[in-house]
Amino acid sequence: MTARYTSPAPDEMTDEQRSFYQLFATGRRAQPGSPFSLVDEAGRLQGPPAAWVLTPRVGRALEQVGGAMRYELSLSARAREIAILLVAHHHRSPFELYAHTRAGAAAGLSEEDLGALADGRPPAFTAEEERAAYAVTTRILAAGALDDAEYARAVGVLGAGGLFELVTLVGWYSLVAVQLAVFGLLPPAG
Repeated sequence: MTARYTSPAPDEMTDEQRSFYQLFATGRRAQPGSPFSLVDEAGRLQGPPAAWVLTPRVGRALEQVGGAMRYELSLSARAREIAILLVAHHHRSPFELYAHTRAGAAAGLSEEDLGALADGRPPAFTAEEERAAYAVTTRILAAGALDDAEYARAVGVLGAGGLFELVTLVGWYSLVAVQLAVFGLLPPAG
């Protein structure tokens, strides 16, 4: 993948863009100890918000969905990161892999777990929820849906609401991977 687009520097942004920028330069995403930052060392947006700033009205809606996917789901952090990393590997998304390898480690995925996911193998599951997240995500990425038996198994473990969250998470990170690829938004060097 080739880098194609760079977010404007804050002093090059419109007032609306600067207001949008603040959503990522401050708040929960910018807290010390966060596994990754969406603002680079030069103060520019990186990752998905680097493209979202092009149209702040749409970017704000995406920021709200992204915040819900990252902070508001009932799925455990490990189950979420297993699903996100499966999507990132499926789409070969460098920024998602950069960010969520770090987030996965922060959520308790070991180096062995991260390596297994990179190799297309299941990690060491610590809960049935993680096993279900892995099975559902791999099936959606391979087939685009679940058959009746897979659906019933997933609802049996996750509940209908948990399955809805997981399906939405897979769709969300697939959308983000496409945006990152089209705009050539890469992780920081090194």
